Amino acid sequence: MAEALVHQQTPVEFFKEQLGRAMEHQRVSTSTFTEFYLVNMLAGFVRGSGLPVSEPGYDETPLALLYVRALRASRFERARLLRSLGDLSLFVSGFFSDSLSRSLVDLDYYRAMGGQAYRRLSQQDELLAFGPEVFSELAGRFTEFADVLSEVSETTQLTTNLSALRLYEKWLQTRSRRSAELLAARGISPMEPGEERPQ
Repeated sequence: MAEALVHQQTPVEFFKEQLGRAMEHQRVSTSTFTEFYLVNMLAGFVRGSGLPVSEPGYDETPLALLYVRALRASRFERARLLRSLGDLSLFVSGFFSDSLSRSLVDLDYYRAMGGQAYRRLSQQDELLAFGPEVFSELAGRFTEFADVLSEVSETTQLTTNLSALRLYEKWLQTRSRRSAELLAARGISPMEPGEERPQ
């Protein structure tokens, strides 16, 4: 029988496969729980769930306002808002990091806000479906997981091709191992500004 032209997969199945490949390629390992969390986070964004409700007067809620709203909320609502903030920051850092170079806030801001949200979330374990270890790991390895999501984005063609200059700027901001490898694949050896190349 002829093979079907269209392969049907749920978003969870699709992202499980893509995330697994990216993690294997970058030699990143994590617990089954953290991997499951990331897969479901990505599938949730495809469905549009998990996005924070925007503040009046804003197209999208600024991360700082979302963080303040979380700190002022009840314990259950705080956990929900912190998770939303962490997830949004990680997703944008991985899938749309190149667009941040043209905005008022940069990748460091998203990384700091997302890491802090996950860190605070890891201290509220009695309110979470996932244990504190998952959120603690997401906080501590935020850049590493953003790199994995960046590869998923690239392989699924959900980003534009980064110029070498933008990629270098990203490396300067994050010192990301993945950015350095992508630059090396283009024949560019990243260096600190002012650093002299060995003779």
